[in-house]
Amino acid sequence: MSTGIASCGQVTAVTLGLPSTTAVSASRARLPKEGFYRNTNITARLRQRFVDEVEAFTMLAQISQRSTGIPAGETVTAIYVMGLEQRSDRLPVEIMEHIARSYDEQSRHRARILFVCVRQDICTLAVFRNANVVQGLMEGRVYCGEPMAASRIHIGLDSANMDATWDAICAQLVLGSANPEHVDRRIAAKHKAAELAKEIERLRKAHNRTRQIAKRNELWNKVQELRAELKELGKRK
Repeated sequence: MSTGIASCGQVTAVTLGLPSTTAVSASRARLPKEGFYRNTNITARLRQRFVDEVEAFTMLAQISQRSTGIPAGETVTAIYVMGLEQRSDRLPVEIMEHIARSYDEQSRHRARILFVCVRQDICTLAVFRNANVVQGLMEGRVYCGEPMAASRIHIGLDSANMDATWDAICAQLVLGSANPEHVDRRIAAKHKAAELAKEIERLRKAHNRTRQIAKRNELWNKVQELRAELKELGKRK
């Protein structure tokens, strides 16, 4: 492990594949839990989650034009990489959403956070995407990647600008592709595809149970209609 730079378990900016210039010094990396909820208007339940679900917060890296040479975007100027050491296997989604929304407001919507959740030697990346109704995302929410060994995590940076860098990170995590184009639209399409697949399965089972010919035909036609819609959505990935 690199010395002198922040770490969360075995994870550092360098092990994540980030430039060493983005790494935060270990001496100033620890973030007191109380700082996220002291003097803020949060529920007692959420405050207790901070106590029960998180061992420690560590700022691992700051991705910006100064640290990478990647130009600031029209919207995003900095991406903070925050290590979150878990106390249990449950991902602290509500906590991450609270922190992300707070940073968003404090930075006047110019900063984003990539969460690195660490539980022993398992690492899970997470991001918060704001609502984008125009592109089909009806509400802001936290998206979590697949848990994997910390040694396998690698974060690639898009060199176009910070907007593209953030969108590429989110796309890699949520969609399995580093393509930064139309990320919100593609995420919305993924959600819709999951809903369609669930409805297709429900209708297929209803079709199999139904004995009335007219009803069976109606259900079968609806299944084919939804399958065509699902195929069309697949082109947006």
